[in-house]
Amino acid sequence: MTCPTDTSGANRDCTKAPRVVNNSWGGGQGSTSYASAINTLKAAGIIPIFSNGNAGPRCGTANSPADLSTVIGVGSMNINDDLRQTSSKGPAVNGLIKPDISAPGGEIRSAWNSSTSAYNTISGTSMAAPHVTGTIALMLQAKPTLTYDQVKTALTTTTDRTTLKASGYTCGRTADTVFPNNQFGYGRINALKALGL
Repeated sequence: MTCPTDTSGANRDCTKAPRVVNNSWGGGQGSTSYASAINTLKAAGIIPIFSNGNAGPRCGTANSPADLSTVIGVGSMNINDDLRQTSSKGPAVNGLIKPDISAPGGEIRSAWNSSTSAYNTISGTSMAAPHVTGTIALMLQAKPTLTYDQVKTALTTTTDRTTLKASGYTCGRTADTVFPNNQFGYGRINALKALGL
């Protein structure tokens, strides 16, 4: 991934490495199995985004590797600004607040794997994470020298919070009206504001 090749597996070209990668997968909790690979991505300047999982509504259900401190974990929201009931909540096994941020994840139309022209409408954190990945891609297009830390700061300091609907859960002793929290993270992504930083 850090030096992609052509379709025959030849002609490595490190200038074509991605700057951000979406990972709509995960499982288990507290696993450090992917820590080394994630550190390699970050060392190569590639920002890893992970869906937080769909094991809600209980607290403490954030999936690995979204529950690692070295990635941006994404929760899933409905169109009405409430957290989707299935969106996994923190805290992570190690006590970290997760997700880091939330994004639209309800009834999202996307490409589908049944053919090269297929689409489907699905829901979950796997649909929320690409919103964050796409926002970061736009940020990096506007400011190619942004680092992981700068991107994460821009995302988490420009979120929308005032319209979010409380779920009534207090996960990890943090109410969902205090930010960051273990339901919404720092809040709902605001791509326009993040691009302004």
